[in-house]
Amino acid sequence: MNLRDLARGATSAARLRGHILRSGYTLFGQRIWTEGENLVCRLFYPDYFALRQILYTRTARAIRAHCQALGLCKKRHLWGALDKMRLKKLYPTSPREEICAAFPGVDWENICAVARYYGYRRKKKPYKITGVPALDAVRVRCYDVKINMRELDEDCRTKTYFQKRGSRPLYPNFRAINRAASYLGGYLDFHFPPES
Repeated sequence: MNLRDLARGATSAARLRGHILRSGYTLFGQRIWTEGENLVCRLFYPDYFALRQILYTRTARAIRAHCQALGLCKKRHLWGALDKMRLKKLYPTSPREEICAAFPGVDWENICAVARYYGYRRKKKPYKITGVPALDAVRVRCYDVKINMRELDEDCRTKTYFQKRGSRPLYPNFRAINRAASYLGGYLDFHFPPES
């Protein structure tokens, strides 16, 4: 390709742009967006209902696309193969701040939605220590065998003790703790301090 062909293409493109501006239509017969329509989009951007009422000759899809072209909308993050691999590696164990830093410009809710879509799960945190040794041992054992407190309540028939009251160490229900210990394959043992 020589310089004469490039110059001919440039003049042809300039002539075509002039024709589009004079006629107000593209080569495909679509109306070009005017400065007034751009101003309306900038003023009423998040309210698409108002934009549809004012720009009644434009379709909803055209309005959304033009708002995105004007830079009013947030750009969607396209998840490529490398992003998916990085998310699969970071999502189960890394803290939230590190994951957000790995994907700048993407909200935490969107990261969680993508992880759910691909089946990635966060590693479950251990249950909170209450200070009651018997109850803490039951909670540690439940975490080890991957039983949540709701399942433990259902299997031990303790209503909602482990879901609600189990995290409060004041007045522990040793009958419920004993049921849970025997269900998990252990037993409840009491140690009294030696008398002086």
